[in-house]
Amino acid sequence: MYVFNQARKRLEPTETKCQYCETGHSSDMEDNYFINLFKEQDRTNIIVYRSVKYQKIPVGISRCKDCLNAHESAAKKAGIICVAVAIAMEIIFFKIDLLLGLIGLVPFFLIIFAGTGYLANRFVEDKGVTPKVDGAKNNEAVQHLLMSGWSLTQPSA
Repeated sequence: MYVFNQARKRLEPTETKCQYCETGHSSDMEDNYFINLFKEQDRTNIIVYRSVKYQKIPVGISRCKDCLNAHESAAKKAGIICVAVAIAMEIIFFKIDLLLGLIGLVPFFLIIFAGTGYLANRFVEDKGVTPKVDGAKNNEAVQHLLMSGWSLTQPSA
């Protein structure tokens, strides 16, 4: 069950049982994870002009303090590790050859952006907690909204 918070323009859960570990309970609304859902309202495609109008609504997923800490610490740890590995790899590439160092910028950014999310999910799963987005996708209200035309991806023109 959800209630709409007019001040913050979001759906807030009334159920406090954690969706990520299934054992804890949410004690503060700000500890919950809010996932944005989008619904396209109007699309204009003219030869020289493209426009899309959409609704956006954050939906709260109940999360206990332990799962919040697990998600935050995993994200920090994964970020530090990926940046360190990418920098070390880039230094080695530049020491070998300047051209190889420049070509190495592609995997540098891939490691930082794609690797951080992957590694954070692995750290969270190792603690027995569901990753943020996976737990949100399994939420009954989010599934219902997705089946009724809402999307997890923002529409683009």
